[in-house]
Amino acid sequence: MMEGWKKDKLTNLISQITTGKLDANAMIPNGKYRFYTCAKDYYYIDNYAFDDEALLISGNGEYVGYIHYYKGKFNAYQRVYVLTGFKIDVRYLENFLNRYLPSRINKEVSQNNIPYIRLSTLSKMEINYPESPTEQASIANILSKVDEAIESVKKSIEAAEKLKKSLMQNLLTGRMKPDGTLRTEDEFYEDEKFGKVPIGWEVKKLGNLFHIKAGGDLQENFYSPIYDEQHKCPIFSNTIENSGLYGYTSNPRFISKESLTIVGRGVGVGHVEYRKGNYDAIIRLISLIPKQEDAIDCMYVNYYICQYVHFAIESTGVPQLTCPKVFSTKIIIPKNVFEQSQIAEKIHCIDIDIKIKQNQIITLERLKKSLMQNLLTGKVRVGEEEKYQNRRV
Repeated sequence: MMEGWKKDKLTNLISQITTGKLDANAMIPNGKYRFYTCAKDYYYIDNYAFDDEALLISGNGEYVGYIHYYKGKFNAYQRVYVLTGFKIDVRYLENFLNRYLPSRINKEVSQNNIPYIRLSTLSKMEINYPESPTEQASIANILSKVDEAIESVKKSIEAAEKLKKSLMQNLLTGRMKPDGTLRTEDEFYEDEKFGKVPIGWEVKKLGNLFHIKAGGDLQENFYSPIYDEQHKCPIFSNTIENSGLYGYTSNPRFISKESLTIVGRGVGVGHVEYRKGNYDAIIRLISLIPKQEDAIDCMYVNYYICQYVHFAIESTGVPQLTCPKVFSTKIIIPKNVFEQSQIAEKIHCIDIDIKIKQNQIITLERLKKSLMQNLLTGKVRVGEEEKYQNRRV
């Protein structure tokens, strides 16, 4: 142990470990008090069984080990463990449990069992902690600041996603022009399928705009699993994941500055991806290559399909989408490719912003993990954390 640190069982560091007494369905809409189950969210109820500062730990289910902190009147489900009467800093203990409880749960559960927490899982768990209450609080405060930063970025992502959805609903229907102004009623014409369509826009089948082809089987020695000077063009597999890279080829079948691919079979059927540059695709991945590259902005079509197209999926055992079904699918699209690009760019800018924020969360979560590994073991003592964080940055 580090100097000034101790180790003790959890049961010796709190006054009581108990559980709630209620069924999970005991919640009441608009109740007076919080009601905790084994979910991430809390609910409400009209009576309380606890009036204390507590850590509430989900004892089973999908979120087994998830921890809530609350101070006040509340009630709990019978599989929720309620920890009260803390002899060390409650926030320090919360962080320690968040870091080490999952691994303890996994060790105690066999591969074929549903994870759950026994009372002994908690009571016998050993806790490392600094003897100084000030140091405990300082460690908890540092980690809380990282949590607050993560939560702030998550809320920013939620706001960006709402803005993106609103823009897609307005720009891709033509209700809003790319400059942000709204079209008036006399700037639309009536279409039998789509209703109001902006003047200067047209209803088109995807088959009128794209060459629609399925991927094929790969020939022997046709591809390389790694990128090299000879094999530069990617080969994509039938997957909904961006990482669905199959290999590389020197002889791509699909030649285009930009294009789209659609998953044609199995999980994620109908999922569309925007592609840049030449590529190849294995069987069951449908490729859309513009017939006139200067007349189509593929990113616009990508966003339109994501927001409004529901392909006619055939289900004969395994869900699948055929090239003829894609060919006959109709969309509305501005005749002017520059307007298409303006619309796509406005939505794409929000996508970029969301991606940047997602990467910020990854960076913050790595920082928190590193801080927890060092602060919760005493490897880095409070007073050194500022220097440590600067080094990490």
